[in-house]
Amino acid sequence: MLTDGVWAEVEIGREHLRLFSDHNAQGIQMSVFNVKTKTWIAPSEPVDDIEQGKDRAAELANAYLKRVANLDLPPLQWQESRTG
Repeated sequence: MLTDGVWAEVEIGREHLRLFSDHNAQGIQMSVFNVKTKTWIAPSEPVDDIEQGKDRAAELANAYLKRVANLDLPPLQWQESRTG
């Protein structure tokens, strides 16, 4: 169950990613999901806090975009995740 978190969506070029940083039953984790291929670029990875998760997710998403499309990650607009 999600207790706290944020997410951001990136659509650039032919890429469509969702980045997550949240506190759930397994602890505080971050992940990056490729919406087009429905695969995890970075499955759940433990982090110390939500802010570190945001930074780590952005870092991994940027590396992915550079590698597959030679694109830079645009500025992210993080949104609160639904809780409960």
